[in-house]
Amino acid sequence: MPLSSFQKQLEDDLQNSVKFTINDNRSTMLSVKWEPHCTKVSLHRFFLNAPENVLNALAGYIKRKDRKIAPAVKTFIEENLNKLDYSQVVNPAKLHVQGETYHLKQLLGDLNQEYFDNTLKLNITWFGKRVQRNRSQVTFGLYHRPLKLIKINRLLDSPKFPPYLVTYVIYHEMLHHVCPSYFDEKGKHRIHNKEFKMLEKKFRHYHEAKQWIEQNRERLFARF
Repeated sequence: MPLSSFQKQLEDDLQNSVKFTINDNRSTMLSVKWEPHCTKVSLHRFFLNAPENVLNALAGYIKRKDRKIAPAVKTFIEENLNKLDYSQVVNPAKLHVQGETYHLKQLLGDLNQEYFDNTLKLNITWFGKRVQRNRSQVTFGLYHRPLKLIKINRLLDSPKFPPYLVTYVIYHEMLHHVCPSYFDEKGKHRIHNKEFKMLEKKFRHYHEAKQWIEQNRERLFARF
């Protein structure tokens, strides 16, 4: 269905103006703002090719018949999000890979060779500060799929964190590229699926890393 037809159908049902904005965002794929005289909808460009069942489910959310985004829409977003590739905007020369204790690019390269036959085309960088005060939670690593970029918390750039732990965190984030998340038939977001967990246990220091995290859990939330 053309976007113009979809828009008109919504306006007829809502008896209100609907404004669409098509974007190329890297994170927010769908947002809706319900205002008194206009409903503003921002959609990623891939929605232009959405099948009818997805548009029908999306319409239910826009019209506020559904309080939550339907599984069909979530699945469509997740599948298309996994296909996005904005890695060309990443300038490797501007990434922070050399730390005081660990060199991320070297560690990534070693892991890529040992476990993936150098087939993964990923970048890596540090994020955050080495000293973080008053922490209530710690995120060791992140994977930004559209950028194909792994981010490792600079907190780990310290001799207090053993090499096998740092490499485990990097390996874990690499698996997010190898095993994309998805929504199952019940609409549950499967991030660490069976394949992910199976591959994760193949890391040579898996048990040591998990044990270290468990034994140092309290210290992780204290001041260093």
